[in-house]
Amino acid sequence: VADSATFIVFLSVGYFRSFNCRRELYAGLASKRPFIVVHEADVAKGGASIEALKAECRESCVEVSPPAYPSYGGPEEALVRVFDKAKPIVWVRVHDFQVESLKE
Repeated sequence: VADSATFIVFLSVGYFRSFNCRRELYAGLASKRPFIVVHEADVAKGGASIEALKAECRESCVEVSPPAYPSYGGPEEALVRVFDKAKPIVWVRVHDFQVESLKE
C-alpha cells in the first residue's frame, strides 16, 4: 500500500470481515491515495448488494486506533471513502469482456 499510486478495493461478501482486508483498508485510508472500488454484484460469485456491504462495513470496521491508521475515524470514514468518494464500479461478467481481457 505504501508504494502504490492508487488503492484498489474488490468488494465481495466477507471483505470487511477479513482482518487482512481491513488492515489493508486502514493503510489505504491513512495514505490518502485515491481509491478504485470494484464491486462484485453477482451473489452466485460471492457478491452482495451495496447495502449489504455497507452493513458489513458498519459491523466490522470498528477497531480503535488500528496500527496502520491510528487516527481512524470509525466505520463512517470507511463508508465515505469506499462508497461515496470512490463510486464503486460493478465487476462485469460478460463472456466477450472476459475473452478480451485474457488476450496478450
